[in-house]
Amino acid sequence: METKKQKIFSQYIDQYQISIHKTLEALRDNKTQLHIPYAQFLFSTIDYYGLLFIVATKKHYNKRDKNNFIEFFSSSYFPSKDRCKSSFLYFIRNGVIHQVFSKASSIGKSPQDKLFFKDVEHGNIPALNLDYLDRVTIKAINGFINDLKINHNYIDNLYDILITDHYALDDHKELATELNTNFGGDIQKIFDHCN
Repeated sequence: METKKQKIFSQYIDQYQISIHKTLEALRDNKTQLHIPYAQFLFSTIDYYGLLFIVATKKHYNKRDKNNFIEFFSSSYFPSKDRCKSSFLYFIRNGVIHQVFSKASSIGKSPQDKLFFKDVEHGNIPALNLDYLDRVTIKAINGFINDLKINHNYIDNLYDILITDHYALDDHKELATELNTNFGGDIQKIFDHCN
């Protein structure tokens, strides 16, 4: 019989780790040309682990709550020197995710050990340092995963919410709703031409 921890790791951690690492390797290899997708992927990763963090620590579930991102980035998993910037980073995230470009700022890479640096080419606007964000995000995720391995309360909270109440983040329920609403419940219509 699988334990709660095994079920949580199987459904919410292990199956995504390979994809996360492979995607980050590809983005890192092409980071001079792919700033936007690189930032988008890092933001999505913070969103995802932020949801897990909020469920684990507060037993609160809302996939679309901005506090998943903000509170995770404000937590002890990220460097203390950056935590006060979580809402500004979320502001940048919204621009990149929803407008494809960052809002009144830019994205780049810098050898500086800082989350933001001055983009002197564009009037000293804040530029998100992708190299730095990548490093601190992976470190935060690994720290959180290590805590999951030993914190029974986190596992119990995740199990109660994400296995018992919202298995697979309700993705299958949401797919069924979409199919029922727009395709009469027939998944085959997704594969067919529109009339």
